[in-house]
Amino acid sequence: MINFGDFDFSDNERYMDYLSRCIQIPSNASPIMILAGKDKANTKRAYAENLCWHKFTADDMELWGAPLGDWDEIDWKKVFKAHVPAGTVFNFVPEYLLKLWQRELGEAIEVEDDRDMWDYVLDLNRLESLTGKQFKRMRNACNAFEKNYEYTVEEITPEIFNELWQFHVGAEKNLQERVEHVELAQDDSDAFLFAIEHWDDVKNLFGFVIRVDGRIVAYSLDETIDETHSIGLFAKADYNINGVNHFAYWYDAKVNLERGIITENLMDDAGEENLRFFKEHLYPLVMLKKYVVVYNPSEQVRDVNISSTRDGDHVTVKLSGKLNTDTANATKDEILSLLDGAKNATFDLNGLEYIASAGLRILIAAMKKVRAQGGTITLKNVGKQVMEVLDMTGFAQIFNLTWRPNIKS
Repeated sequence: MINFGDFDFSDNERYMDYLSRCIQIPSNASPIMILAGKDKANTKRAYAENLCWHKFTADDMELWGAPLGDWDEIDWKKVFKAHVPAGTVFNFVPEYLLKLWQRELGEAIEVEDDRDMWDYVLDLNRLESLTGKQFKRMRNACNAFEKNYEYTVEEITPEIFNELWQFHVGAEKNLQERVEHVELAQDDSDAFLFAIEHWDDVKNLFGFVIRVDGRIVAYSLDETIDETHSIGLFAKADYNINGVNHFAYWYDAKVNLERGIITENLMDDAGEENLRFFKEHLYPLVMLKKYVVVYNPSEQVRDVNISSTRDGDHVTVKLSGKLNTDTANATKDEILSLLDGAKNATFDLNGLEYIASAGLRILIAAMKKVRAQGGTITLKNVGKQVMEVLDMTGFAQIFNLTWRPNIKS
């Protein structure tokens, strides 16, 4: 199983290496956004099978993020069998990774579209040039802003953080009066504050403010991922200043191109109609589609089938199929969690055709856990192959057990 643990800014360099290997870089994988929300979401991180993994909590449900790395180099069937428990729900799975999973895992996964979480991937050359009929509205807005206002542009530095935060608070208050998902907007605001408070810890943030008559009327803040790609994290504008929001996106494209960045992910619209309308009219190069994926392998794929019933403090766990090394490693935590609080436990092994040493270690761990809780464990309906393993190892004399009735010795 994957051993998840805590992480902090010291892990950023290693994490960025895994993130930059992805052919599609989803905005929710942003290093600063994950760090900003990790305490609230109880996010944990792990490295296994040449991948970076996350799991977190949302609406009292444990979810896993899409693993990050060179997706094409992974034996996904092997990795899932060894490390991913049945019933695991993955959120924010990019389309490219989903296609690989569908090809290699087939019916073992269930898929649901998550349109509200799609990213907008911008071609900065196209956005900076504003050529073509589709950009007429934006081109006119930018021209109107430059014509009607005396403005200056200033790079974001720690010296203006307090002023920038005050502008953000005011702009966010106006925005929250117009949006449906107020909680998500507040999360965004919390993440922005976290970003400027940890500016020196991250080292890959870049942004600017636009001033009119000396006061901030818009800002944009991006996170550089690699030499050519960035994530557009935050942007706010004073909508009383005509055209400044369009101008800010145009200027963001201009300065990022000067820094060598050619594509930028704008974060999802969270289903907000007005925000979606605006982002769609930036005419993205492509939409980075993301999905919710549930891993539900059949017994054949998983090799072992697990079920349980509980009567007070007595738990019966039924195992059938093959508890080989792969399935044992993948299901150990799942099996042991069924014994939480149990004073007595029965393992019904009717249908368990094969057990490897790793499976035997699960039964031993189960016995130790139940004993520590003041109870006893019984193995019921033990088949011939399982009995042979127990006999050879001496554990037939340690467990309370019974033969399966229809098996002859």
